[in-house]
Amino acid sequence: MRIQTSIATSTMTLLWMATIQLFLHSSIVSSFMPSPSPSHAHPKHIAQTMRNSPNLFAKKQSSSEFELQELRAQFQAMLNQNVRPKMLKTEKRNEIENYVGNVLLNCPSPIPLKNLADDGASVLHGNWTLVFASENAALGDLPQDSTVQFSMYPEYKCDYKIKFAKALGLKSLTAKSTYIVDSSPVNPGLVTFIYQDIVTDVFGFKSLPVGLFGMLKGRANYVETIWFDGKLWVERGYSIDGKEFFNVYIKE
Repeated sequence: MRIQTSIATSTMTLLWMATIQLFLHSSIVSSFMPSPSPSHAHPKHIAQTMRNSPNLFAKKQSSSEFELQELRAQFQAMLNQNVRPKMLKTEKRNEIENYVGNVLLNCPSPIPLKNLADDGASVLHGNWTLVFASENAALGDLPQDSTVQFSMYPEYKCDYKIKFAKALGLKSLTAKSTYIVDSSPVNPGLVTFIYQDIVTDVFGFKSLPVGLFGMLKGRANYVETIWFDGKLWVERGYSIDGKEFFNVYIKE
């Protein structure tokens, strides 16, 4: 019995240590890679187009309504059926990525990004789940059926969670955080998360502190918002090697 207990303890310790690396690499600013295809409209090119063609959105907004409606329907279906970003086939990923690119190119953010900070950032409050990332390498080495969730609360509190379906009894990792929303002209809509504590749900024991994650306390993470309508939240970021990506979250 002691031997079995020792083996189980050692297994969980190794799992937690491995998951530390996964958690670090799966942080929002470093885990996703952009599509290499030049035909896809990415946020950096969108910003340039906005500067060069100020009337483009007014001319093409109606043409992107179909894509936006299709995205909303597909993302909601994915959420309902627990389809995670890494589960998408290449063809479906390319289809969705083109839809997202067209919406970003042709439709300005329905809620101005500088307004995300209004009224204590109330438009962000609620539960958000990652439903799409612009490259199949989403979530790095995390299991295919894992996903990222935000629970945004009043008074600038947030739970940043990675959920696992099958991970040797490890159901979730939650980074309890505070956050700041930038309303300045420089980075409007930029959300900065500051990790305060890490807890787990292991074998049904919820909120079990993990001392190994103490190194993350005070660590900052970011979501650079580029489009927001209260139901869909689109961010831009760059991988550790400087490549651009965008992710989409849906409000549950």
